[in-house]
Amino acid sequence: MPKPKNPSPDEMKKHACDAVIERAAEMMVAGAGASIPMMIDRMLTYAAAQAATLEGSAVTAQHFRRFADSIEHGLFWSITGEDKMGGGKSN
Repeated sequence: MPKPKNPSPDEMKKHACDAVIERAAEMMVAGAGASIPMMIDRMLTYAAAQAATLEGSAVTAQHFRRFADSIEHGLFWSITGEDKMGGGKSN
């Protein structure tokens, strides 16, 4: 992930967190032999449990629903190519 020019302290922290998450994913898949779906499941489960602990289950579920809606409505289309004819995997 490219580092932004003149990043703010929060952007620098976000970039550092992204690097740690990417390394953790690599360690789970390449190091521990987990499948990519298993790695995704474990990361999402960890994130959901942490969020539920901080904000409660109902608020966490609302956040996940909102995030799911954003994904469904094109959040990652620039990566998946689903917005282009014949691009990406559709449901």
